[in-house]
Amino acid sequence: MKKLENKNIVVFGSTGFIGQRLSKILSLSGANLIIHGKSKEKLEELNQSITTKNKKVISFHSDILSEKFYLELFRTVSSHFSHIDIMINLIGKFNGLKSITDLSHSEWNDLIEINLSSYWRIVKELNSLLGGESKTKIIYLSNRIIRQGKAYHHSFSLAKNALSTLVNLLNNEKKKLGIQAILVDVEKLNIGMTSLIRGQDMFEEEKLEVLIEKILSKL
Repeated sequence: MKKLENKNIVVFGSTGFIGQRLSKILSLSGANLIIHGKSKEKLEELNQSITTKNKKVISFHSDILSEKFYLELFRTVSSHFSHIDIMINLIGKFNGLKSITDLSHSEWNDLIEINLSSYWRIVKELNSLLGGESKTKIIYLSNRIIRQGKAYHHSFSLAKNALSTLVNLLNNEKKKLGIQAILVDVEKLNIGMTSLIRGQDMFEEEKLEVLIEKILSKL
């Protein structure tokens, strides 16, 4: 963890089950940390729990389905960081098992926006803070079986498949510019990777620790 000291790290979706645990560990590393979350209450609670150990933590509260998110994103990050060393994107939503034709138009649009389009938009908005001599790692979560087209995983499956292509594009186009995108495989991605309550029901403590270590090993 010593290698993360004074690194500039942004965690999107930090108020979820995985995000809370990871953010708390990163705060102990001495990194400069920006934590993002949709829930203002959960974000404030997380911030209070980790700023007692690390004063270099900034909260960014916003919903990615809101236009306000992108209006404030670059301004918020660039006002604290001149460069991003590590960006971890834990944003995601799975709304239950459904046939691909059972989703409403609004459900489809929201799920594609949350699970795919927002990933591209974030990289686009923060592009000038990524790469260069101080290289940037971008971490995404995925699942090999789901991204192959798992039955009843509808747009979530489609988005995870497209995410692997986005990672390949970033690496093929941007790696020489100092950007490395990394997919981390999560065994139970579909049980709510940003849902604390559902995560507690389904994630075994040992498996969560293994996942956290897997993410940390990529940083």
